[in-house]
Amino acid sequence: MSPRVPFANSSFSLDITSLAGFLGADAALAVMMLPHLHAQRKWCGWYNCPGSYYLAKRYGQLARFNFWSPLYRPSAVPRELAAELGGIAGPMFTSARSGAILQRTSPLAPMLVDECGAVDAIVAKGRRSEGMDVTIVQMEREPRELEHPRVPHTHPRRLALLPMAVTLSAGIASAYYRDRYSASVIFLGALFHGIACVVMGDAKFTYQHRIPQQTARLASGWLEAQNSFIVLCGTEAAVAPVTRGRFFLEFEDAKGHCAITVCSILLGLQFLLQLILVPAGTLFGQIMFIASLLASWAYHRLVLADGKDSVQRRILMAEILGGPRLQKYRFGTRTAAAVFTVLTLRPAIGSDVEARLRALLPSDTPVWQLWDDSVARRILSGLPLRFSEESTWEWQRMHGLSTKEESLLLTTLLQDAADAYEAYLEHSPRTI
Repeated sequence: MSPRVPFANSSFSLDITSLAGFLGADAALAVMMLPHLHAQRKWCGWYNCPGSYYLAKRYGQLARFNFWSPLYRPSAVPRELAAELGGIAGPMFTSARSGAILQRTSPLAPMLVDECGAVDAIVAKGRRSEGMDVTIVQMEREPRELEHPRVPHTHPRRLALLPMAVTLSAGIASAYYRDRYSASVIFLGALFHGIACVVMGDAKFTYQHRIPQQTARLASGWLEAQNSFIVLCGTEAAVAPVTRGRFFLEFEDAKGHCAITVCSILLGLQFLLQLILVPAGTLFGQIMFIASLLASWAYHRLVLADGKDSVQRRILMAEILGGPRLQKYRFGTRTAAAVFTVLTLRPAIGSDVEARLRALLPSDTPVWQLWDDSVARRILSGLPLRFSEESTWEWQRMHGLSTKEESLLLTTLLQDAADAYEAYLEHSPRTI
């Protein structure tokens, strides 16, 4: 005697065929394409997954075969899956030695900026207006131009048992109540998604930077982020991950892209089977199908709680940069922060102190010109930044100032420089 099917007398049907291939696609794409999770997910993807249409489309774009181009535009990057790890370009970098400017740094630079933003700051004494942070990054490790960093584990593998168990239970329940259409879609979805995870898991997480030979040397210098200067202290090779580095996925040979094409076909087939077979199933089978999708969607959201950016940031700081020392100081004015930055980079700057001050504080008024000259002259001479003579009206008038307002502004700016010098003296053993 065959078992009685739940909801057998119901005329209601869940018309979800137009949505099953799209719901949860953003989370499914993000999780499947996250390289730092592949070590854990390569053999843990055997569950029915939503968003099969977008997964098929993305895999088709990654495959580099001409016959596939009518459906999906192929990737132009050989052996690499760089788009999955791409990010926004980093802030401007200025070299302390040469003054060369790199307007756009690597996508790894924003990760360092975020890491610096999480560091507790030492508050320096002085005037307060628009606050400015200075974070000193001591970079000692010199990574090779091509490396395969160790990928951290972000969550227990046992979590993947949840969607697999729900998928298996839903498929068995549908088959038990003789809904072969729903059972077939659930089991084939798990099979195709599992194969796709295995194939993507074979890609190697790779770091690379290239240093052009015919360009200015970019060793120690600073990044200018929002309300902060990030001072990078190190050799050109040590600084290269921030200025020129990138992460990408790499297959060892063209077979990887061939496998990607097969996965795209399978995921596309999964989407078509959902369109055709799910409406033919019973209401109970449709509910089981939705339950398997909801379980995988919840699992994806849980995995994405430790997102791509945060994990890549951990890889950058621990594996590529080798755990650099970070020291952060908070100043009340940009002027004080700029002077502190120049004092910190003084060994690398050489004789172009005034030019670096102007790069940090771009202003060409008579007051600023006199301030630049006064501060730079004392730094170059190794004299303390204490401006008792320069703060007098007689000295200022002899050097071209004509109003009390200009005199007050210069005196205020000189005091900012003096406050930065005192902060440097107090903390210099920790910044060298």
